Amino acid sequence: MIVLLWIIILSISFLYFFRESFIAELAISFVPYIIWFCIVALIIEIYLIIHESKRRRKHKWIRIFFIILITALTIWIWTLYSSEFFWFYNQNDDAIRLNNDVAGIKVFYANILYKNTDYESLKQKIIEENPDIVIMVEFSDEHEDEMKSFFKENYPYMNRNSWSDMLAWDVVFSKIPLENITETHVVEPWAWNYSYTKLFCNECQDWVDLYVIHTAAPVSIKNFEMRNKQISKLKSDFAKEQNLSTPTIIIWDFNLSPRSYYYKELTKDRNMLNALGFQSPSYTWSLLQQWIFRSHIDQLFISPDLNISEIRIENLKWSDHRSFTFNFWLK
Repeated sequence: MIVLLWIIILSISFLYFFRESFIAELAISFVPYIIWFCIVALIIEIYLIIHESKRRRKHKWIRIFFIILITALTIWIWTLYSSEFFWFYNQNDDAIRLNNDVAGIKVFYANILYKNTDYESLKQKIIEENPDIVIMVEFSDEHEDEMKSFFKENYPYMNRNSWSDMLAWDVVFSKIPLENITETHVVEPWAWNYSYTKLFCNECQDWVDLYVIHTAAPVSIKNFEMRNKQISKLKSDFAKEQNLSTPTIIIWDFNLSPRSYYYKELTKDRNMLNALGFQSPSYTWSLLQQWIFRSHIDQLFISPDLNISEIRIENLKWSDHRSFTFNFWLK
């Protein structure tokens, strides 16, 4: 059994060198848990060696040495990715100035979980925050039916993307008039067209482009490939708009962490800053709303001509994602 355990650990270690694969993507997303798994396996193995029968104790210290060496090597390989992740949270502070003295436009974002039926808590949260713009992902037809009167009364402007039947639904409710720029022609079923709106910011005295994007969760090889196609399309779309001067905000249920090879490929040529990289939220999603298995998969990109307030990140009892609230204004 222990031999099998170490075969698994070594196999996982080699995944580091195949970063574009489905299994490696999952492993990379949960690097801290791989490290803890290695440490627990090491403790179990040493305990069993020390307490095994006298007949089998021959060369036990040599065996313990090699086990520690293998564990140290495995942890070192994966901390290479962890160090990249910590770098993500230690960007140049001069790039984004977090200033709470300016009111700006207030935005509340949440992945509300498609099967969430706690409509009253969601309403109360929005009332409590009183944002100018409410952005939600996994906003289902049931949510719309139950909450349409509330939003009609408080947020007269709406832009919703509901073309996909695979939980890509996203919606923008606003007190500020919106201009819908979203494409209306779906070329491929995997494309999951995203919400793209323009709004006029009185505080900024300028138009602001707002994208809300939800790429597929890589819970299977099929979805993993679908998400990568979506990312490729998005990279192409953004490349066309690279030289546009309009202030831009992209809020994204990315379904991949900043450790990912695909994150780096998508963002390396973009003149955008991930504002969440300046606040160390550590994670934005947790499995079954539990402390174990967490990952940072929601992102907030802003163009360099925008400033934002300090981002308030909160747990939501009715979702497996955390929400975040912020204000933005033109520099």
